[in-house]
Amino acid sequence: MTNVFRPTFVFANGVYQTKLELTNVDSVSANTVYGFTAAFGDASGNVYVGIGSGNPYSSLAASSNSCNTFVGINAGASSSNVKNGVFLGYRSGFGTSNSSNSISIGANSINGGNSNIYIGCATGIASGSNNIFLGPGMSNGGTAVSNQLMIGSGSNTAIVGDLSSNRVGINLSNLPTTTPSVTLDVNGFTRIGTNANGGLGINMLPGNYALDVTGAQRIQDGVGTLTFSNGIQTSTGGFNSVTGISAALLYTEPTNIGVWKKGLVMVSAQDTSNSTNFTSQLAMVCLTGTTYTVTAMSSVNSNATITASTSNIVLTNNVNDTRRYNYSITYFPRP
Repeated sequence: MTNVFRPTFVFANGVYQTKLELTNVDSVSANTVYGFTAAFGDASGNVYVGIGSGNPYSSLAASSNSCNTFVGINAGASSSNVKNGVFLGYRSGFGTSNSSNSISIGANSINGGNSNIYIGCATGIASGSNNIFLGPGMSNGGTAVSNQLMIGSGSNTAIVGDLSSNRVGINLSNLPTTTPSVTLDVNGFTRIGTNANGGLGINMLPGNYALDVTGAQRIQDGVGTLTFSNGIQTSTGGFNSVTGISAALLYTEPTNIGVWKKGLVMVSAQDTSNSTNFTSQLAMVCLTGTTYTVTAMSSVNSNATITASTSNIVLTNNVNDTRRYNYSITYFPRP
């Protein structure tokens, strides 16, 4: 037994201490093992820890694996041509081939290709490079892809990304092709800040406003378009802020349909029973203290009149019966 149990002596603290070394031992069975260090590795720099992990000793050379760490039952088993990889978990990296510089963490995770990071149970794909998949079952259906970011759970992908063009999508299964290319694509409602705390800055840092924008702007609602560019504001649908249908108006009965605002205000009203009977007024409005001064500039054919009463816009029916009127108020404000 001298080829198995070899006594040695170590000189420490002024005395010789004995210890017993085990050599030429291929297997040890025990419930608990205590030790100072444990050195594992083959001639190619691979470390296998776990029952059935790695390839059998007889096929190490044929597998062409080098500088890998496989930890877990059957981790890295049946793998080949894998270099500089880290695989942690039950059957992690099982059957992986032609992979380098990749990390795979999770039971049944796979990692073929180069420079991938896959974290999650059953996460990863057998080919493709420079990918990052986070979450259980993130595998893109097994389709070979490269330079892709996927975060989610199974078929529910919360975040996708194109790492080659620095694009990110939220609540999308894949990034759509757009012209011009969109850096951030959000499918759904988006909120910035809570309880009115927060702000969004576009081409600038946000300040005291909910939205701060530098650059040309366009706003569309499917009906009209409002643009701000080169110091000029244009609108295909006007700057309408108030539209509606007044209640039935009795003869000479006035009703308030809005308020005057400093600047240029255009008010129009149309008899709902006759499209040719309408009235409009373009007024220049000044504000002194709390008093609005309205100067009528034009008024045309009508069954009604538009007048001012303190700060209110007043519509009066001039026909000796009850009428309804559509009205519109367009503001062109000034500071």
